[in-house]
Amino acid sequence: MNTNTKRETTTDVTFENVICYGERTVETQEMKKINPSWDMVNECLWNMFEDEDEFVVLTVANAHDNIRYVQATQIPDGITVQLGIEEGEHTKLVEKPCTEGECRDIFYEFYHSSHVQNVGEYQPVEFYK
Repeated sequence: MNTNTKRETTTDVTFENVICYGERTVETQEMKKINPSWDMVNECLWNMFEDEDEFVVLTVANAHDNIRYVQATQIPDGITVQLGIEEGEHTKLVEKPCTEGECRDIFYEFYHSSHVQNVGEYQPVEFYK
């Protein structure tokens, strides 16, 4: 029996669009806060950098370029940042690996402007079929 069989993946996965009930929301495994300060978001990121099981999601009410949220978590080689991009009634995820500093910069800009630079650097997230 071959135990090295590669599982098939797909990028053709969509999610329901998310509603943000405040100007912005931050969420982790432990909490969800409407209209957090930047200091609170930054603290959530620090916690995620120190805990491989943690994640951070920052959602905005005013989505520019259809980007409703950014989320991040640790991966074996560092950090991955994903963007939730609305396409009609659904949301697609794209991602890129980042350093802690790049991750913080992405969240900082998104928190303050709802924009993300260099969206073309993000690739569709692959999910197992």
